[in-house]
Amino acid sequence: MPEKLYTKMQAAEYLQCSLSTINRRIKTGDLKPLKNGRIVRFTESELERFIRNNNQSDTVEPIKEEPKGT
Repeated sequence: MPEKLYTKMQAAEYLQCSLSTINRRIKTGDLKPLKNGRIVRFTESELERFIRNNNQSDTVEPIKEEPKGT
């Protein structure tokens, strides 16, 4: 079965970011689209690879709750 392809807008929705972020990530090489002339598409596996490689949960500190009943 062929892999599902996403447009830039669909990729932005999938990654929950803006279209400008998608364009910036393409320019930096973080996202690698399939191109055919002016047509740009992303495979689902490429979007999943991007998520895996850019998971920042290891570097983000958890929010500390303030003590209740001060």
